Amino acid sequence: MNRLILIGNGFDLAHGLKTSYADFIEWYWTKRVKGFRGLLSNKSDDGLCCLQIKDKEYVWNVLAFENGLYNANIDGPAIIEEIKRDTTNFSVQYTPMFHEICKNIETKGWVDIEEIYYKHLTGQNNKARLPQDVNKELYIIKAYLIEYLTEIQKNISDKIILQNIKTKISEPIKENDIAIGSMAIYNDWKGMFNNPDEIMLLNFNYTSTANIYVSKLDMYSLIHIHIHGNLNNPQGIIFGYGDELDDSYTNLLRENDNEYLKNIKSIKYLEASNYRKMLGFIEADSYQIYIMGHSCGISDRTLLNTLFEHKNCVSIKPFYHKRLDGTDNYMEIVQNISRNFTDMKLMRDRVVNKTLCKGLLEE
Repeated sequence: MNRLILIGNGFDLAHGLKTSYADFIEWYWTKRVKGFRGLLSNKSDDGLCCLQIKDKEYVWNVLAFENGLYNANIDGPAIIEEIKRDTTNFSVQYTPMFHEICKNIETKGWVDIEEIYYKHLTGQNNKARLPQDVNKELYIIKAYLIEYLTEIQKNISDKIILQNIKTKISEPIKENDIAIGSMAIYNDWKGMFNNPDEIMLLNFNYTSTANIYVSKLDMYSLIHIHIHGNLNNPQGIIFGYGDELDDSYTNLLRENDNEYLKNIKSIKYLEASNYRKMLGFIEADSYQIYIMGHSCGISDRTLLNTLFEHKNCVSIKPFYHKRLDGTDNYMEIVQNISRNFTDMKLMRDRVVNKTLCKGLLEE
């Protein structure tokens, strides 16, 4: 019996890395403000947001000099907010998708960029758009994201490794975690120590955080796959959407325009061998799923449905995030997991109940 570990952004966050989309957008605004330095024009336009000084005789470089924007530490988001409020002297124009991303962060404090992309691609935002325009926005965001995460990755070293997570990765498979419908499989397999035969880290992140554990665990049976690519090969990074079960996906296929399918994950997987390796792993033997920092949102629904409903899956165990106020996100993860099932009876059997689960950072 094997173990398949889903590693998502919460894994990086647990290691103190600022990899949330909210952190990314904050960095983006600071980069835009720094871009005012030396800009001898009244317009700053990067394809996502056009910032313009209404006085054509006044340029951004002068504004940067007069307002101390050549200092090392500047608060980019705060400066942008001042510019947005001053409608007399400035104009701010967003592209549609980027505007919705920023509004989500302002109102909710978080955003799922890939989900917003899909809504714009399918017209679920009630505005018909050309797919090439939506894809152009996504490519610009993707380039910025790669640049940001590359900076973050410079701070990743074996000093951030967490013993509690290291222990969880290779711990024995527990009988109480196994679905009732899979007990016969477990009873045929269990041995003296119940250690998983093989472990696959199915990494949805682009960063190298999980690589540290691979080197430290030094297990011959440990397999590590960056299912969406990694920062060492930016050209191979997959950033888009993956929900073939959604009704709108069928409509995309009917359009008979390949532009709609350029960033659909299930198609992009075919450009590399990682998805095939994952399929080989789940077909080879029974497996338990551990969830470490993955929200199980519907932007990965096609892949997650394949894993969760497969005949060899014996259980799904979420390691939740415990907040400072004592609450946690176990129920949110389970709600998201349920959206990736078509058989709800099977879901209730396979998902490990909260009394048997722990926080990702708990002992």
